[in-house]
Amino acid sequence: MHELVAEIHPLWERYVPSGVAPPSVSEIEARLEPLSSDAAIEVMTALAADDLVWSNHVLMNREIAHHTVTRIVTCLGPGATWWTNREGNSWDPVTACTFDGVVAGSNGELFAILLQVGED
Repeated sequence: MHELVAEIHPLWERYVPSGVAPPSVSEIEARLEPLSSDAAIEVMTALAADDLVWSNHVLMNREIAHHTVTRIVTCLGPGATWWTNREGNSWDPVTACTFDGVVAGSNGELFAILLQVGED
């Protein structure tokens, strides 16, 4: 996940305060909470379908998003572990952007990461 955050950072630098670096591996790790596979489906569906910044803006049809993320969770299998930066109705930042949401999962061999970032 750190590599993905570091890779997108230059694309969003113009929106973040000057000199702000992407969070370190340990900072990202500290902001992640474990999820069940059912909760991972729920949170990933919301991240794929709904814009974090503009609540009335639809990114993707919710039914298609749900079907897609259910397939991802099924592919990783019941032994996969899932993590998110969502805590209740808020998000702990894993990027230097104002808004970000992430769900990451791995079965030890394969991994999936859904990251949405945004600025208002």
